[in-house]
Amino acid sequence: MGTPWYRQLDPTDRAIVDLLREDGRMAFREVARRIGVSESMVRKRVARLLEEGWMTIQAISDPLALGTPVVATTYARAHPGLVEEVTDRIARHPAARYVAIGVGSHNVVVESLHADVEELHAFLTEELGHPGITSSETVHVVKIKKSVWDWAIPGEPDSDDAPVSVGSAP
Repeated sequence: MGTPWYRQLDPTDRAIVDLLREDGRMAFREVARRIGVSESMVRKRVARLLEEGWMTIQAISDPLALGTPVVATTYARAHPGLVEEVTDRIARHPAARYVAIGVGSHNVVVESLHADVEELHAFLTEELGHPGITSSETVHVVKIKKSVWDWAIPGEPDSDDAPVSVGSAP
């Protein structure tokens, strides 16, 4: 069966996260009712999950739908010994919205927002023109077909491979 994911979350934590993933504004009273625990337990668990960084609750918007003129995704290759330095620097730039370290042909992934293509060009020159970057490829995003930021927790707590099951609303 492979190594189970999310061992730090017990079945109650996982059920709470799953319900808040569906609706981050769901009242703790409703979460408690659906999973059969007290509201105070939900409140304490959510506070701990937030404090320990296991989850965040936030609104996600579509930058193109909101009128951002240029959305870009850049795949770059940095010298292995400089990947942390490069990604830390890029992450500090206000245009960068997502910066990740990967493996494979590209070890740096950046999503960025810009007022126009000239600003994109300046960003790429500024951030990817350093000696640590060996190559890069940028895609100008013109339409977002799917953007999922509410990833379900894989595996069921008992079997480690089925979705978490919680009660349904009446």
